[in-house]
Amino acid sequence: MSSLQIIAFLVAVADLALCGLISNGFIVAVKITEWAKSKRLTSSNQLLLSIGISNFSTTILLTVYVLCAFSTDTGNSIILQILNGITAFAVVSRFWLTGLLCIFYCIKIVNSNHSLFLWCKMRISWLIPQLLVGSLVISMITSIYSVLYNSASIQSKSNTTANIRNVTQAKTLISSSQLLLLSICSGCPLLVVLLCSILVVASLCRHVCWMTSKESSFRSLQAEAHVRAAGTVLSLLILYLLLYLTWNVAVLIHTYKNQFVFVLLVYAPAQATILILVNPKLNQEATHMLTRTKS
Repeated sequence: MSSLQIIAFLVAVADLALCGLISNGFIVAVKITEWAKSKRLTSSNQLLLSIGISNFSTTILLTVYVLCAFSTDTGNSIILQILNGITAFAVVSRFWLTGLLCIFYCIKIVNSNHSLFLWCKMRISWLIPQLLVGSLVISMITSIYSVLYNSASIQSKSNTTANIRNVTQAKTLISSSQLLLLSICSGCPLLVVLLCSILVVASLCRHVCWMTSKESSFRSLQAEAHVRAAGTVLSLLILYLLLYLTWNVAVLIHTYKNQFVFVLLVYAPAQATILILVNPKLNQEATHMLTRTKS
């Protein structure tokens, strides 16, 4: 990259990082303030607070990674290996938190008489914290594996005395374990997001069709709210697919190129914007803040 391209890239990274920190910092501040006032945190607020913290921390980590990548040797730096592990923790937690948010929407919106679905709907306030802890455990395991994998990969490259057969077997073993990691850490949440999105959109379409088939007075704000909910789920799904493809390609080629870092940085402010627009409390606080700023 030329010096002009590097400067342009760093300026874009700084702008995206600032947007991500402001938008997600706003979500975290509002939810912590609400938590302090009411002395309790609902399931939806727990998810929003967790997503805000995850996006906020990932933005900081990616920014530090970019700065370190331009100032140190990305192949042999211990600092970058540690940052790779921490970034893997933050990104995988994004996958699972987005999946949990879609599960929450699905349980709250979809009407079903299935016993398992009714059990989840009645115990959602207990279920969400347990799933949050589980997502953190999976993300922690992923980060540890990422550090070990990076160390093993660098060690195998530097070991010039090993014979070709052993190196090939080691690469095959690493590739197999890497594919297994990708399928568990990003593939499973993807299936959850897809399934929940299909269920939510199908349920809302049926509900909207039922409402519009009645008298015109039924075509009220409730129908518009259901359509907005479906749009929210689809927006999260598209954003999730963008992050999913970007991170998996970055992991498979064992590097975080500029375009991948750029996409990962775009995710934080984009998701925060969606959540602020669809959440009444966040939308109201953002409107008040903008009004005060203009005045």
